[in-house]
Amino acid sequence: MSSMSEASPWRLEWSEALSVGIPEIDAEHRQFILLVNQLNEAIIGRMDVDEIKKRMQAILDDAVMHFAHEEYLFREWGYPEADMHAIKHAQAVQALSEIMGKFERGALDYEWIDAGLKVKEALIQHLLKEDMKYRDYCNAAGIRSGAG
Repeated sequence: MSSMSEASPWRLEWSEALSVGIPEIDAEHRQFILLVNQLNEAIIGRMDVDEIKKRMQAILDDAVMHFAHEEYLFREWGYPEADMHAIKHAQAVQALSEIMGKFERGALDYEWIDAGLKVKEALIQHLLKEDMKYRDYCNAAGIRSGAG
């Protein structure tokens, strides 16, 4: 299997710029990044299709659990944009499910490559755009943990 370089378009690296300042959420985001990197390693390493599907399913499962946790915390915090953020979560799960469907239907190699990059891009966009909104809310409200 070939390894991904640090500057690879395939690899995500955690940085403080991605932190929302809530340790438990940051830990979940780190886990999600790890799973995306593992998926892309499988794709570019031309691993067995079953392994690629397994890794994609792990991303989907992790996203569903993480989004539910965030939405629970939003209710605890009284986050005013909770409903809109939940809609974004539903859209992300739908997009991930569609990508998973391609794997299930036996996508071609170039479709896997495209899917792997789309998963990575979706994660980056959600973190940098949507999650930074609640980071700013939590900072203003003095929220530093899931306990509120």
